[in-house]
Amino acid sequence: MKINFLIVVFLSLAMTSVSQNDPAAEKLLKEVSDKFESYDNVTVDFVYELNNPDAGVKQETNGKVIINGNKYRAEYMGIIDIFDGKKRFVIVPENQEVNVMTYAEDDELTPAEIFDFYKKGYRYKMDIKQSLGGRSIQYIKLFPIKDNEVSYVLIGVDRKTKHIYKVIIVQKNKTRITISIRKFTVNKPLSDKLFIFDKNKYPDYFINELD
Repeated sequence: MKINFLIVVFLSLAMTSVSQNDPAAEKLLKEVSDKFESYDNVTVDFVYELNNPDAGVKQETNGKVIINGNKYRAEYMGIIDIFDGKKRFVIVPENQEVNVMTYAEDDELTPAEIFDFYKKGYRYKMDIKQSLGGRSIQYIKLFPIKDNEVSYVLIGVDRKTKHIYKVIIVQKNKTRITISIRKFTVNKPLSDKLFIFDKNKYPDYFINELD
């Protein structure tokens, strides 16, 4: 399956060496990945929060991502983000614009990648454990191997279901992005039309071909 949320081949991790990672954290992440890959499709409702006190920025929005094989459709922050397996279409109603691009492995994180982005160049170790609403949530802390804007990432995993419960991304500029999973549905009947961009529905939009 994809994820870019997004979106999966676990052993293709772009990491330094396994010995640098906490074996317990690696085992739990593999269990999460195996569980995710066992589904034909996944629909996730989430809350996206962005907070930077120094910049006076605080945003919160509900979102949804549907992942089917290597395709996805995400709706968040007022945009629609579709990946049809080859091309990515980012529809921005506010600007009446559609940005079209070929998917690249080094694209920025999308909501569709919240289930497997950690496979792209991170070291990781076990962090705190919390009991939330009767759930046992184990956090795993990830550190980027290459220098970038991310300071660290926390992934909260439900130990019973092996589903990701929360992702917290802390950037070096003190921006904190939190993605909280509110509903996780699997193997729903889906129409292929969900993952196809129909330009006839956006007659007045500017189609911006980026490559």
